[in-house]
Amino acid sequence: MEKNFINNLYFRILGPIAYGFMVYILVLLVNDRLAELTSNFELFEVLFCVALTYANFEALRFLVEVLEKQFKSSKRLQIRMFVQFGVAMLVSLCITYLMVAAYFIYLVGFSTFSTELYLFGSIFLVSSLFYNALYLSLLFLHRRNEIVLQKEMNLKKNIEYRLQAFKNEVNPTLLYHSLETLISLIYENRDKADDYINSLANYYRYALDNKQDELTPLAKDIAAGKNLIALLNFDNAYIHLSDETEAGFQEFEIVPGSVPQLIFHLVRNSIISATHPLNITLFTQGEAVLGFKCKLNEKLQPVEKPLREIKDLQQAYAFYTEEPIVRVKAYQEVTIKVPLLQSALEEIE
Repeated sequence: MEKNFINNLYFRILGPIAYGFMVYILVLLVNDRLAELTSNFELFEVLFCVALTYANFEALRFLVEVLEKQFKSSKRLQIRMFVQFGVAMLVSLCITYLMVAAYFIYLVGFSTFSTELYLFGSIFLVSSLFYNALYLSLLFLHRRNEIVLQKEMNLKKNIEYRLQAFKNEVNPTLLYHSLETLISLIYENRDKADDYINSLANYYRYALDNKQDELTPLAKDIAAGKNLIALLNFDNAYIHLSDETEAGFQEFEIVPGSVPQLIFHLVRNSIISATHPLNITLFTQGEAVLGFKCKLNEKLQPVEKPLREIKDLQQAYAFYTEEPIVRVKAYQEVTIKVPLLQSALEEIE
């Protein structure tokens, strides 16, 4: 972990100075000499405490780097904790004993310093525990954040894939129905066949033109929905679309193909005939909601995957908003509500 605090240059330089001075104050407190600090301030003693702190911190940092290479697997973190705490305490005790002994024997000239050795040993033993506890806490937090971030990245990629798959999807049922109609028209009326080919080409041209667009204006998608109805009504005009959306909502954006998909969903799940026409009403509601409403006239035998279009749309919209696509059946009517979107640029403006 190169960005961890133990490898920060400022911490390595300034940390031992500040902590060494604190150790010196603590030693004076223990020895009841704090009141004599101004009169008996010993710079050499302070420098010794700083040097002792520096040696301990650098040794602990080296130990952490060694263990980081040995315990790369996240499954061995518990073993590493025990090893790191145990070895760190042993290293701190050894360094403290050697440096304190060298200080009192060779510099001060004392042969008895058991009290001081016990005091410094206790201080740096606790220091090593705090040092490693702080490091391991940050390590666990860093790895946990990495796991969460990786999950978020995978989720984002998955949603992006689903969004692109939705926009690239060719409606196989509609295409099959269109080809059947076209084949029959070729034999019956070639002029009508030409018109039908033009309508079919316009519909799929819209899908191809918006293939790379993340969002499209609501007005354009409604126009594509009307084009779809023109295709479905080529033989019999039993499907009607009433656009009651307010003018102020036309500039809102929507995932390309949303309106045609939901129109096709209603068509696919409804009985449509001269006596039971499908009248779909488009309306806007609230701050940014597009609604589809029609009389409930479901087929007696449910179609395969009746909510397929809505589920596909929900996966696509999940990339942009947490608002769900709502489908409600009540009072012999079915209502579908889709959240309207705005691009980041428009929101800033």
